[in-house]
Amino acid sequence: MSSLDQRMGYARARHRWPLKVGLVLLALGACLSVSLWLVSLCLPIPFVDEGVHFAQIRQFLAGDWSQHPKLTTLTLYHASMAVVLMALQALGEWLNLPLAADTLAGRWPEMPSVNWVRGLSLLGFSVMACMVWRALPSVYRRLDPMLDERGAQQQANRQSWQWLWLPIIFPYLALVYTDPWIIVLVALQLVALVRERRLLLLVLILAGLGLRQDSIVLLGLWGGLLLFMTHAQPGARSQAVGMAPPLRSPLCQLSVWWGLIVRWWWVAVIPVAAFIGFVVWNDGIAMGDTTRHQAGWHTGNLGYYLGVIGVVFLPLWLADLPRQWHLLWRLCTRGAWPWRGILLLGALAGVWVMLVMSFEVTHDYNFQRWTIRNSWLLWLNEHPVGLWVTMLLTTSMALWWLRAPLRLGHGGLLLVMLALMICTRELIETRYMLPLITVFQLLRCAERPQVERAMTLWAMAMGALLLAGLVLTRTLP
Repeated sequence: MSSLDQRMGYARARHRWPLKVGLVLLALGACLSVSLWLVSLCLPIPFVDEGVHFAQIRQFLAGDWSQHPKLTTLTLYHASMAVVLMALQALGEWLNLPLAADTLAGRWPEMPSVNWVRGLSLLGFSVMACMVWRALPSVYRRLDPMLDERGAQQQANRQSWQWLWLPIIFPYLALVYTDPWIIVLVALQLVALVRERRLLLLVLILAGLGLRQDSIVLLGLWGGLLLFMTHAQPGARSQAVGMAPPLRSPLCQLSVWWGLIVRWWWVAVIPVAAFIGFVVWNDGIAMGDTTRHQAGWHTGNLGYYLGVIGVVFLPLWLADLPRQWHLLWRLCTRGAWPWRGILLLGALAGVWVMLVMSFEVTHDYNFQRWTIRNSWLLWLNEHPVGLWVTMLLTTSMALWWLRAPLRLGHGGLLLVMLALMICTRELIETRYMLPLITVFQLLRCAERPQVERAMTLWAMAMGALLLAGLVLTRTLP
């Protein structure tokens, strides 16, 4: 805990494990173990992209530390798995224990079973997710000094539980994908940012780049959240002692920005320099088979991804619909010339038309109907009326996310980051937007108790349905 936290009274008291928390952790561990068992039973061999990741790990274990030709990401994840498996192999030889049988190529010392790699991936995610859960109460108290320790712990428990059950996170915890590790690293980076652990944040950013090099775009998100946090801290301190927030002149704001740059510049410059050096050395961002990852600008992707946000956070969006109606009604009826309401309606209509006219399916992966995502995309492509109706709902979701209250600012920054992260991709995959969903889920302000209970049940239902579809029909989201 930093000295600043201690001075402001955010130091975390010694945590006691009540029976309810212990039962929740036991239930979560049982769910994850059952999911691993089901996936291993129904998918005994590597599945889809899992095969490439598993092939890279096997190649490392065989002593070949070169890049697999079909792997397009860096290999920090695969090297970590290989090192841990080598340590387990050495431990097994020392204790003379047969650790596992391989369903693909003989017994343990030669090659590991894919189930061992899945289990280690799940274990690593679980450990890091537990670290996020333990740190969230102090993060929430730092962002809201009026929040007591009990309230912060309750909110951290609820939002962490919902986060773990969000699609794709739960069904893929037992698979060898880098995405669960990327997601939990994003959550840990958020914790380090709020608690102003600059060195730790730098290490986590570099680790994220080692897992997936395009995570460099998150630096823009961290910079924006850091600005929000810097401007919010003086007001939070004033509220804690019952005073009004201080007034800031433009010159004072410039001094705050300069102090921010002085303290944090190296946290951004070092990863950017490393990324530029990698791009120059690799002659591009993607590695291996770059034909499947062409750069471009695809505005139509926004419609699909905003629709996914609405589905994932359906109770929150439905709860905001009456507020949207009241906002539009108030703007359009206030005063003799309701120009603000007319401008807002015109902007929403423009977004609606832009999303419809720019929608297209361009990547050959998205024409395969064995995923829920592709079935939805092709249905939109084949039914113009359904496309117009869906994009109208998506426009409402964009208005909700733009105004969504966060503990740091509002969702407008996340909406801008969504456009920057998503529109540059030709291939439409739901997992690409999980980092932003993670930041939104962990930073969003609490809704009414009824809405939060509905959100918890909705998240659990989605996770359970996607897991059932994966193990029974091999259907991916």
